[in-house]
Amino acid sequence: MTDLARLDTIAAWLALEDPRPEHVDLMLLFGGSLPPTWEVAAAAVTGGEVGALMLVGGRGHTTDALMAAMGLDGRAAGQLTEADLMARWMREVHGIEDVLLETASTNCGNNVSLAEDVARRHGLRPRTVALVQDPTMQRRMDARFRRAWSLGGAVPVNRPGPDSRRAWPWPRWRGLVMGEVPRLRDDRDGYGPRGRGFVAHVDVPDEVEAAYRALVAAHPEWARDVGP
Repeated sequence: MTDLARLDTIAAWLALEDPRPEHVDLMLLFGGSLPPTWEVAAAAVTGGEVGALMLVGGRGHTTDALMAAMGLDGRAAGQLTEADLMARWMREVHGIEDVLLETASTNCGNNVSLAEDVARRHGLRPRTVALVQDPTMQRRMDARFRRAWSLGGAVPVNRPGPDSRRAWPWPRWRGLVMGEVPRLRDDRDGYGPRGRGFVAHVDVPDEVEAAYRALVAAHPEWARDVGP
């Protein structure tokens, strides 16, 4: 198996996608993603599939990479948050202005809990919540939601963006893919309940573990050069 085939094995597993219902009460579009992923949310909103759209993302370790990928000067953007950037894009590209904003989160560990706070302040008790994220981070987003969200007993509906390997610079995409396996392990060093406690338990398939181990054996530096 080639390195690319092994990366594909991991990436395909990370891009968790659920059957699409006709309507969801709330859709969360997360920062750390790029416009091709934002299009998924925009299409759902304009198609009448979404009760409320919330854009989630403050300024954190993904912000500079996001700005650079979009050809923006992070210094010129000042204190523009990722949610602000997505809101501007939604308004200018699709004419979507009726959105909720969560602008304080800085990482995957707090964006779900802070988004829940925003929903609560607006009197929302959604039964279905669509999660829209870069496909490399979709499975972790689902696991974080299942760990942190309690409002309304909501069921997550995973709606990842399209394959993002051509949207990100290649080293960053590779790093995003490689970084997820150790994070999703439910062990002392992982993000699961038996580790840092950030996400719900996730079973990592044997073929994904094998692909990851083979890539690390061939390219030890890839285990260090990972995404956020």
